[in-house]
Amino acid sequence: MGYVAFGAQVLLCVTFAVAAVAKLRDLAGFRQSLARLLPAAHALTDRIAVAAAVPVAELTIAVLLVVPGAAFAGTVAALAMTVGFTAVAGLALRRGDQAPCRCFGVSQRRLGPEHLARNAILTAFAALGLADGGTEPAGLIVAGFAGVIGALLVVWADDIAGLFSTGPADRR
Repeated sequence: MGYVAFGAQVLLCVTFAVAAVAKLRDLAGFRQSLARLLPAAHALTDRIAVAAAVPVAELTIAVLLVVPGAAFAGTVAALAMTVGFTAVAGLALRRGDQAPCRCFGVSQRRLGPEHLARNAILTAFAALGLADGGTEPAGLIVAGFAGVIGALLVVWADDIAGLFSTGPADRR
């Protein structure tokens, strides 16, 4: 595994773990957000199943990324998941829906183009996680550290964007 792949996998592992825990801590809020993101034709039981399945899948991906020999499968699953998240967000925005993004917990920040950009960046990191390259321990430590810092930036993206908002209306 190369440095780029390792750093990307660390970023994905931390991001998916934080997202899963946040959703599980506020499953009701996540389910409410899904109710707006999923088409109205879906039954309540479907939304409940999806609300439970998403964090379980995210946690599974995070675990796969740290299990020796399973990181490739975890990276492929992360790639599929980020593509799916991007598609759902894109369709919701196209419909004009701006439900609060509950990607990382109780944020009230509405779904917007920045969420599409964040998901596209995560998708790119998942693709980079499939790369090959060097395996020197020092390089892996630096790559791992960079991955953790990158994950924190992803997780706190809404909060960081809030620092640059023009007023209270941007935070709804």
